[in-house]
Amino acid sequence: MDTSIKRIGAYFLDIVLVTLVTTLLINIKFINPLLDSYNEHYSEYNEITEDYQNKKIEEDAYKKQVIDLNYQMSKELVISNSITVGALIIYFGIVQYFLDGETLGKKVFKLKVVSNKDKKLNIGNYLLRMVILNNVLFRILLIVGVYFLNKKVYYTYSSTISFIESIMETIIIVMIILRKDNRGLHDLIAGTKVISLKESEVIEDSPKEIIEDVVVKEPKDNKKNSLKKPTKNRKNKDN
Repeated sequence: MDTSIKRIGAYFLDIVLVTLVTTLLINIKFINPLLDSYNEHYSEYNEITEDYQNKKIEEDAYKKQVIDLNYQMSKELVISNSITVGALIIYFGIVQYFLDGETLGKKVFKLKVVSNKDKKLNIGNYLLRMVILNNVLFRILLIVGVYFLNKKVYYTYSSTISFIESIMETIIIVMIILRKDNRGLHDLIAGTKVISLKESEVIEDSPKEIIEDVVVKEPKDNKKNSLKKPTKNRKNKDN
């Protein structure tokens, strides 16, 4: 059964849920003390971009300021990115493992992650799948990179990672839609696939119905016929 549309819908619901939780946590100043500083620099970034578009500042001055702000904001986003990474690992890795391959989105659309080789999945399969599907590796690379690279190198580094991340997302979506088994890159690497529980229920019910029709109903009909025949013969005998 083609599960591509359902999978996209389930993933959308899951991401909305994770985003709501992480947004609440990120906006708590006690948890994220760098929030105000990030918002100030973000506003400054928008103002500089607007000035550049309106040709109020030169390109060289714009690039220099953008590189500085990008580096500063990346440092201020470390806590936010760490919270997001933690939420993705917990929800798509640990929670999905203990729910036996299901998430809230998958429950709504009656989907489930299973092994492609009919084996029981371990938590490693779910974590590997999650790292690729949810771009967790790229987020971790950005968190680590901001502490070891200078401003100019980090700007190129972060731009390259964002570009690769976009390509990975595109590849995964195209594979899910075009492949007959709807397996994405993350499924191939983690040895998983997504099945429709609704479809599997139909397949399981069909043999039962066939057995009831052939084995149960037919003997009842034969029994009725066998009871009628002696009655008819007895009438003929009496005559």
